[in-house]
Amino acid sequence: MDLEAINREWGKCKCGKRHLDTTMGHILTIMVEEGLLDKKSSLRSVGTPLMSIGYPLSRAPFLSPKSLILLSDKLDKRTAKRIIEEVPEIKGIIKGNPMMTVGILDSKYKPLVYERLAGCDMRCDIIKTQRGALCIYKRQSRMHIESPSSSYLKVMNLYNILRKFKSSFKVIDATCGPGTLGLFSLFAGASKVVFNDIWSESLKMTLINLEVNHLKDEYGDFEVYNEDIRDLPSLIDEKYDLCIVDPFPGVDVSPFVRASRKLAKEILLIR
Repeated sequence: MDLEAINREWGKCKCGKRHLDTTMGHILTIMVEEGLLDKKSSLRSVGTPLMSIGYPLSRAPFLSPKSLILLSDKLDKRTAKRIIEEVPEIKGIIKGNPMMTVGILDSKYKPLVYERLAGCDMRCDIIKTQRGALCIYKRQSRMHIESPSSSYLKVMNLYNILRKFKSSFKVIDATCGPGTLGLFSLFAGASKVVFNDIWSESLKMTLINLEVNHLKDEYGDFEVYNEDIRDLPSLIDEKYDLCIVDPFPGVDVSPFVRASRKLAKEILLIR
């Protein structure tokens, strides 16, 4: 590539959009100019591109303006600000290791977060379900990354359990994250759902997602708790039909399962 020829018009299609690889190439040249990468670096060295509106794609996309959030552990604030100004497809930039699980593993750990360097880090994943699409908003510097397709598989597993309930049923989403599985439970006819997470940032997203999916007023009752799952049995005095436990990888789930048995008749443990 001729680095001096690359600007916001470089590689633009007749439709006015640029391919993902072209956009990443533009960012690469800026990082080379700023001394963060050398000229032999590949596009993979730039970082992890995250669609600001995520849904399963069969191929790498052409991008609209402000449609991409970049996660990289190599950027600084000055370079991030320059990328935001010069690369029209970039909505926000966050710094961190993509192998790191953002949030709180359990009460023994301190929260881990990414650093927002520039722009906006709010994303929305569109999750296909048997009851229609769910819009799941996440502040990506404060929430762990999960692909829409993996969320869909979790919803499928949940659906297969919920359809066995013949009448009114109640659900606890005990490690709810942004609320995806609890939201679907309301969608699927739950008369009541308890959303719980030890990470307060997750609950902020859950409340937003209840609002944007019109689940606050149109569907069943719900409650929100900011607790360790192990403390829930002392706070909830009725037994629910199902408790969903979706822990982070590597966490010892045995105390979560013991608590869930006190909370509900059935447990859905997602591994």
